[in-house]
Amino acid sequence: MMKTKKWAISIGLAAGMIAGSIFFTPSVMKASEEVILASVDWVTSQLSPIKSDIASLKAKVEAQQKEIDRLKQQLANQPSTPTLPSTVYVAKNNVAIRSGASTNYKVIAYKNAGDSLKVIDSFTSSQGLWYRVELSSTLKGWVYSGDVSTSRINNNTQKTVSTTDRVDIRKGATTSYPVIATVERGTSLVFIQSFTNSQKEVWYNVQLSNGQRGWMPAKFGEVK
Repeated sequence: MMKTKKWAISIGLAAGMIAGSIFFTPSVMKASEEVILASVDWVTSQLSPIKSDIASLKAKVEAQQKEIDRLKQQLANQPSTPTLPSTVYVAKNNVAIRSGASTNYKVIAYKNAGDSLKVIDSFTSSQGLWYRVELSSTLKGWVYSGDVSTSRINNNTQKTVSTTDRVDIRKGATTSYPVIATVERGTSLVFIQSFTNSQKEVWYNVQLSNGQRGWMPAKFGEVK
């Protein structure tokens, strides 16, 4: 009789457990799923701004890299600063040496092909590269880089005027102009050009050794 009761109790408990699993497990499982889904939504909501910030930061980094590449390209395309030569040589006749690095400045001397000039500085103006040169211990001037060369110039074609008598050098091609210098017979002057004035007199435009220009009557000199 006792055994029969024990079996009945066991069967009852088993039936209760089965019934509980049938009637209560789906509700518990559904609640768990809802909790998991809510957690996923919360994590997603937290990650979205981070993803947005990362995308924005990436775009800024890419833009900065493009700017860096552009600046590098600009630097690569810039001409290198030329090395300052110690000496330049005048490339043609009658090159003007000016008081400043522009043709707007006054001429302080003229130089001819082959003349050497000591360079002490340089400057790039709107007209290009100019060299500051030393004409003497007290006189400095500027010469345009296009009128000089860093290599020596052959000056075999330069014409000169040799004076045949003592002669006055004047500011213009008539005796009415003031005298700027007087040279002795046998003086060699740089020949620039000749000119016939209104009185049918031929005059030579010459350059003195100090770079000063003037005029002399052709009858007192020989062009060589």
